[in-house]
Amino acid sequence: MHLIMAVILESERKTAKARLFLALVYAVLALGAITMVYPFSVMIASSFSSSYDYQRHSPFVRALFDRDDRFMRSIAMRFKTFPRDVYPDAPASWTSWAQVARDKKGIAEFAARELAGTEESWDERAERAQKFLASLAVADPHALICDYDARDVPSFVKSKYRTIENLNADWPVRHRSFFEISFSAESKMDPSRDIPGDNKYKTFLALKSWYVERAIEQGDYISRTMPYPLEPNAESIRNAIAVQFLRHGWRDFVKSAFANYSLVGDYLFLRGRAFANTILLVLLSILASLTVNPLAAYALSRFRLKATEKIILFLLATMAFPAAVTAIPGFLLIRDLGLLNTFAALILPGVASGMSIFILKGFFDALPRELYEAAAIDGASEWTVFLRITLPITTPILAVNALNTFIHAYSSWEWAFLVCQKETHWTLAVWMYQMSQTFAHQPWCVMAGFVLVSIPTAIVFLLCQKVILRGIVIPSMK
Repeated sequence: MHLIMAVILESERKTAKARLFLALVYAVLALGAITMVYPFSVMIASSFSSSYDYQRHSPFVRALFDRDDRFMRSIAMRFKTFPRDVYPDAPASWTSWAQVARDKKGIAEFAARELAGTEESWDERAERAQKFLASLAVADPHALICDYDARDVPSFVKSKYRTIENLNADWPVRHRSFFEISFSAESKMDPSRDIPGDNKYKTFLALKSWYVERAIEQGDYISRTMPYPLEPNAESIRNAIAVQFLRHGWRDFVKSAFANYSLVGDYLFLRGRAFANTILLVLLSILASLTVNPLAAYALSRFRLKATEKIILFLLATMAFPAAVTAIPGFLLIRDLGLLNTFAALILPGVASGMSIFILKGFFDALPRELYEAAAIDGASEWTVFLRITLPITTPILAVNALNTFIHAYSSWEWAFLVCQKETHWTLAVWMYQMSQTFAHQPWCVMAGFVLVSIPTAIVFLLCQKVILRGIVIPSMK
């Protein structure tokens, strides 16, 4: 916009044609902003969603201001699928949570029916619900069913075994991490049959009991562990769910909304050295880029080499090949140099950038020659001219290059995954890719991961936007 205002003369800005032109420009910019903000809003809202409302792909969380939707979400917190055995009178079309979430009118009627009653009746329901939950605490865990939350499994199993080595020594099947554990098969076993003797199933029984114990400690009226079968206990379960929502509805909503971020934080930041590796990689990459690229561009601009045009053409030619094409020869080169599983393998291939050198050289060429002549008369050395005169003037361009280097180093996972097979060298981007594969069945958790890893980029851009804007506008105006 600064560039457009500079192109339009001051005397022409008040004409009808200029105002119409500026209005069209503002409209296009506003439309572009909407196309960027809307998908980001959907991603943020999805990061607070669950299996119930994720399929809406809405830019806001309806449960924040819709009581009926919040009630239905509280039911979804405790059942992986809609509990037809508990609510046999619910609409027949409610065969999945996605279908339930689309029926706004049906949800309102359902919530009004389930939450109807006087204050005295709710006290009686609460007392019956607490007795019902207490009876589950002393029941045989094998005789109970549990729609466990996959987000609770890693932390619970880790609290029991501490290390993955202890778990693999005790369980029949080996696991690489606690986040890969699933009790899907155990949760489908018939409670009326004999108890399997393996330690994994015993851990699942402990998880069942833990859900009930945690509910009692928190003053809840219902847990994810239920009696089997559900039909004879449907009324008690319905009362417990309704009382739970009236007494702890907002608390449960906030807890469920941030459960995704709790899991992501544990997965990305509290395991291994991913966070420290990322910071180190970004700092070293920026330092190397701001050292090599300005020196190369300054040499090509200042000393007028005979092969300058050929060198520039060679540098720009490197941009003609996509990363997928250069990955294999790059990997072979790094392997032959013995740099696999090192930070050098992550940093060195991206140190020199043909585009950065080309842009910096063009900016250096536009600087007045009188500056260098005056410096030479004063007896300044070439290093002094470069450090004291040239670099301070090119701060906006260097800021743009630093931002590009930061984005590449921070978000690039393909190359890091290729040259660093050791998990001790993985960055947040690599772990984010691994998480998107591990939790593909829980995309709401993946969305929370995307939101978290995008925060550093947004912060860097907001802090540097004025300097970056100068780096974009000034070269264009020149």
